[in-house]
Amino acid sequence: MRLLAAGGAGSEWVIARGRCAYTVLDGSSVPTTKRRAFVTMAVSRWAPFPDPQAHVQWAGDSAMVWAWSQKDAHAVLDEEAGELPRRIVPESLFVGSALADAAVLIAMDEGFEGRAWRHNLLVASVWWPESPTLAQWNAFLRGAGRMSVDALPALEPSGVADTPWHLLQGASIQDMWGRHRVLALQIAAALVLAALCYPLAGIARLAFAQAGVEREIASQDAGLQAILSARDQAERDAQATQALLALRPPQSQIALFDHAIAAIPGNGWTLLEWRMPNRDALEVLLNMPRPDPRALVVAWEGSGFFSNVTAELGRNADEVVIRASIVRPRFDRVEPSP
Repeated sequence: MRLLAAGGAGSEWVIARGRCAYTVLDGSSVPTTKRRAFVTMAVSRWAPFPDPQAHVQWAGDSAMVWAWSQKDAHAVLDEEAGELPRRIVPESLFVGSALADAAVLIAMDEGFEGRAWRHNLLVASVWWPESPTLAQWNAFLRGAGRMSVDALPALEPSGVADTPWHLLQGASIQDMWGRHRVLALQIAAALVLAALCYPLAGIARLAFAQAGVEREIASQDAGLQAILSARDQAERDAQATQALLALRPPQSQIALFDHAIAAIPGNGWTLLEWRMPNRDALEVLLNMPRPDPRALVVAWEGSGFFSNVTAELGRNADEVVIRASIVRPRFDRVEPSP
């Protein structure tokens, strides 16, 4: 953890990339008013931590998400700061830069990060404690839908910037508030002080108007509390429903077999092994003439039934191992109402 900013409103800390997990969420079919709830639900299901905390950066209809364990982060902060911060942001935002379409290897403060960019979106990111081997790098490239290479790329400059690279592309209102909250509060305090310098008649009118607003707020409080309670209950019901749906396997074995077979391009291949390490993952071994791992990754990803697809040559030249995550049907996803 590294201190980013400190002030009267609290401190901001940068969490190391090695403590984070990364993913990209597709929000193209989610209304803008429901995206915060959508991301909260998706992160709670995806994050490999029992107590996830996340930073979300939208790029068009896609959400770039870094998640970490709250308990882990707070344990480090207790040793270094002794107090909870106002905000935690991932190290990746302050190292390197946003790219249009490239795959880069960056030396972080601890370890190394591989990044794959497509259309100014960070489509894949992985962290290694040591510099990756060529095999590890090519596995990362294939998982990101890119071609293998013959050598590791040159390390990118890894200096820590004062400003996150996403601010150079245009910050959201939430990011602007988080970065300039102290200054905004100081300006607001100055405006209030200027108002107090008005003649006593102006102060009396202001006090009278404020009393009227407080009476109106008090009259509306009961109805507002009822609305908030109903919303909280709806969110709890949605989470309970989602938890029950999560117990179901993403696809039936018969449907999953049909989707997998349909996604294998070409003819003359033979299915040698079919294995599910868990209910959300599939691993198959194929025998086929002149296997093309990249074509298999593209075909399986394009089917809409699999994600995080990788394809690697097997022990023999005519064997290929395909590993993929099984995509749960859209009707199994429940979102709370706004």
